[in-house]
Amino acid sequence: MEKFLKINSVENRTTLNENCPQIPNHKKWDKCLDDYENYTKEYIKQYKKSLQGNLISLSKYPYMKARSEALCEQLNELQNQGLLTEKQLQRISKIQMKTLYTSCS
Repeated sequence: MEKFLKINSVENRTTLNENCPQIPNHKKWDKCLDDYENYTKEYIKQYKKSLQGNLISLSKYPYMKARSEALCEQLNELQNQGLLTEKQLQRISKIQMKTLYTSCS
């Protein structure tokens, strides 16, 4: 008895997705990196202003920090899965170094 695959059937898509290697969508990860970099820049900016007593920045920077950390965790998971390119990994390191230098100064 031959098995024929039904086109666009849910079972077929699930099976194909499990059996075929997934091609990483590097542009999607680049967008995620852009977001991470932008939130990190804004976090650093608000952090510095809050140290000077700016009340608006004092209320904004915890959100920016939390969002930046959430994106960092997502990128770390992608890295653990091997979905990021070497260039993307270097970019993550560069962004993290900016945060490190800010907190040390």
